[in-house]
Amino acid sequence: MAIPTSSKIRILLFEDNLADANLVSEYLELAKLDYEMVVAKRLNEGLEKVRSEKFEVILLDLSLPDSKGIATLKTVQDSARDAVIIILTGSEDEALSSAALQAGAQDYLFKDKLNGEVLRRSIRYAIERTNLTRKLENHATETEHREALLRHIFDANTDAMLILTPEYEIKFFNPAAATLLEADEASLVGETFPFEVSTTQISELEIPEANGASRLVELSAADLVWEGEGALLVMLRDITQRRAAELELKREKERLSVTLDSIVDAVIATDQSGAVERINQEASRLTGIAADDATGKPLSEVLRLRNPHSGERIEDPLKDLLRSDFAEVLAKEGLPLERVDGNEPLLVTAEMRCILDDGGKHHGCVTVLRDITKQKKTEEELFKNEKLNSISLLASGIAHDFNNMLTAILGNISVVRMGIDEEDKNAKKLLAAENAALQAKSLTQQLLTFAKGGAPTLEVTTIDQLVEESAQFILRGSNVKCEVEKKEPIWAVDADKGQISQVVNNLIINADQAMPEGGTITLRMANRRLRHGEVPTLKAGEYVCIEVVDEGTGISPENMKRIFDPYFTTKDEGNGLGLASSYSIISSHNGAMTVESEVGKGTRFSVYIPRTEKTEEPTPSPAEEAGKKEPEKIHQGGGRILVMDDMEAMMMVAGEILKALGYEVEFTTNGEEAIEAYKKAKESGNPFDAVVFDLTVPGGMGGEEASNILIEYDPDLIAIASSGYTTSNVMSDYKNSAFKAVVPKPYRIKEMSDALNRVLQK
Repeated sequence: MAIPTSSKIRILLFEDNLADANLVSEYLELAKLDYEMVVAKRLNEGLEKVRSEKFEVILLDLSLPDSKGIATLKTVQDSARDAVIIILTGSEDEALSSAALQAGAQDYLFKDKLNGEVLRRSIRYAIERTNLTRKLENHATETEHREALLRHIFDANTDAMLILTPEYEIKFFNPAAATLLEADEASLVGETFPFEVSTTQISELEIPEANGASRLVELSAADLVWEGEGALLVMLRDITQRRAAELELKREKERLSVTLDSIVDAVIATDQSGAVERINQEASRLTGIAADDATGKPLSEVLRLRNPHSGERIEDPLKDLLRSDFAEVLAKEGLPLERVDGNEPLLVTAEMRCILDDGGKHHGCVTVLRDITKQKKTEEELFKNEKLNSISLLASGIAHDFNNMLTAILGNISVVRMGIDEEDKNAKKLLAAENAALQAKSLTQQLLTFAKGGAPTLEVTTIDQLVEESAQFILRGSNVKCEVEKKEPIWAVDADKGQISQVVNNLIINADQAMPEGGTITLRMANRRLRHGEVPTLKAGEYVCIEVVDEGTGISPENMKRIFDPYFTTKDEGNGLGLASSYSIISSHNGAMTVESEVGKGTRFSVYIPRTEKTEEPTPSPAEEAGKKEPEKIHQGGGRILVMDDMEAMMMVAGEILKALGYEVEFTTNGEEAIEAYKKAKESGNPFDAVVFDLTVPGGMGGEEASNILIEYDPDLIAIASSGYTTSNVMSDYKNSAFKAVVPKPYRIKEMSDALNRVLQK
């Protein structure tokens, strides 16, 4: 019989005598065993090896120097539970031998009687006995475990369970069966089960109760081996409550049917397979399918929804609408609904709830739809205004810093140009640099139109001539012609002519670029009386309407949602500010801008500006004033000027400009310093003739607050506001402030000389 191992037998020999260890090794060689032996001279040394390595056989000498006799065997067993232990000893101690075997050793060998055959046989038998013992122990343990598990399952199961002989004699039943049958073990075991049992089908029984009522029970059975013999496992399930729940569910469906016909929202009821059971009138209107045609169809054929994010068709509404992550988001955003009758799609919210019984069984779903098409359009208009308010914070910071930088550039260039002859070889280069900086100024101006500081300077004006002139100027050299339609005199409005001109320029440029092959732009101007709700976000009243209509490529539905977003553009060389700033300009004029477009047919932008309620005469148009302008002139002056600006480069360029104009200059970086310097100079008898204050000082007092304080101190204060951005209206309406003039950043030497000359002359 082969030793049951597929690899070398690892043997640990506890032996302090080298000669005895060598002798054991020789015997193992003679026994022709495939082994690997490790020798431990001390008990502790061997225990360390047992804990770190695996051994199949341990040959243990109980007479080691640190051995404790039979207790040593117990110590080794605790450390090497899976190993076979054979005792080796030099003395024939029968009592010790018996004790070792009782303590768990597999054999007991005397060294003086040891040879290869004895050692081989002892190791082989020890391993076989150990394997057999372990198999028996495992089998017994498994059998006990299975019986205990089966009984535990029976006892824990809430369904009644009985075990019957083939003759229906009751051999065992669980507590649930005792409760259901109202009996105990003594009265049931050995009795005959009174009902017919089938292992192939489920039947229902009515079991009477002591109180005169009865229970409805579902009976099923299966073949079983119990205590080594064939038996029947009978399971009884009380379905009384389930039947009552089903009846209640039927009544609930009837109530639901009545409810569906009475509510105003669109409701679609589906059965457990996903087919439409009922659809109310509002749902029929939204989906575009009659109730009779919808009944019995899969929900996906009636409810043709699309994912608003991906644009893909929702193939299984029953699955996707029940996903919490999907339903919560899309119920708020709305879902595009394609109508079965082919009419224009709608935007709806969709919520789904399933009908479940007490056991959690699915009995269908109810889907509630609400048409939010009109509501969403109004919300989008309001949201655009909110987005522009948010982006204005970013635009304000950019405009402020950019204008300061441009002022430093323009100011230095203008100072240098003033000091050289126009025929100088560098004059043209400086002029080109100045023109480039002025072009950059126009970009900053677009940022300012939708920043909070870009408030319009409103005045009563008629804008029809302004609009026509702007269109004609933009289309010079273009292959696109412009036709103007105006059937009546246009009402006057409160407007910033420069900003309105910018709006028209942007719309005409867009229309021109939409027709690369040429075409016609129709520019319509008319007086309109709007009813409430006719244009979203506008109240009822009188408005001047400007329409720019092109015959171009049109705007896709995807881009229509974003055309007024800052920095959104489909053009390779565009910056995405044109329409955004135009939208902001018209909003700041208390008006509105709308757009309609069809791909391949063209686009129409409509601008609405409220009619003025003032009675003063409109200001003349730029064309009427063109001939009145005087040639540019740099005004020299004299006196002391106080400059306040938080940016060092700005103070430097302002100082250069003022010195070039003939003034003495002193600098401060914030409002507190400026107030202190002004008072000190006045009290010392060497006052400032004028102050030039920046309005915005991050983290400190700005020019507006400082000027308000100083004018209380000195009513004769001559203050000039200079800013590229501010949240106040000083730059557009300085006459109602402490300032006598404004010089918008970026500026050249001419703008500063004009302002100082004007205020100091007075």
